[in-house]
Amino acid sequence: MSRTCVREAIKSLESLQLISVRPKIGAIVLEPSPIALINAEYLSTSAFMQQADSLIEFRKVLELGLVALAAEKATEEDWASMRQVLAEQEEALRLDRSTPHNDLLFHEAIGKANIRFHKAVAEATRNPLAIMVLQAISEPLIEVSRRTNEMPGVPEAGLRQHWAIYRAIRENNPEKARHAMRVHLQAAERNAHSLGPEQTAVPPTTVIAGTATKSEETA
Repeated sequence: MSRTCVREAIKSLESLQLISVRPKIGAIVLEPSPIALINAEYLSTSAFMQQADSLIEFRKVLELGLVALAAEKATEEDWASMRQVLAEQEEALRLDRSTPHNDLLFHEAIGKANIRFHKAVAEATRNPLAIMVLQAISEPLIEVSRRTNEMPGVPEAGLRQHWAIYRAIRENNPEKARHAMRVHLQAAERNAHSLGPEQTAVPPTTVIAGTATKSEETA
């Protein structure tokens, strides 16, 4: 096996928090953590569609409760954080997508903005366990988001749904917030099921150290 392959494998394991590379010592296996194990599982090469279904099902359990709690506890600072993320999402939608490179930049920006909004909702609950769990599933969330946001109209619809969630939280209306989040997650589920078979397979070259280039994803 070439040294390049070994280096890339080490980088991947380190990014998943499964090992720690220390100068003059080498690679040390870390004590398994929930975040590391969840990320490792979802970044594996097993069936993407099964992962997406499980992820969305879990999000329904988790985020419907989080958004209602956020509507009760959110402060001015939390609202400002959500508005900032929404502004970033709007800015991303204005990016030029006319070249493969620009299209890659767009999907990176919109994917990161998507997960930051959901993290902002979790942070508004003031519940450290909720924040930790959402952080644990952030990598697979970004991957599902990247794939579905390639579908026409999905990024724009996602922004509108986020605004509806924000307004319900801003109004301190837990039931309205739950409804807005439910609509959002149902749309995410429909979008995931609309992906063709060629888009649901995750080749081994897709993820290296938690990132991938556009050419690798479409190869």
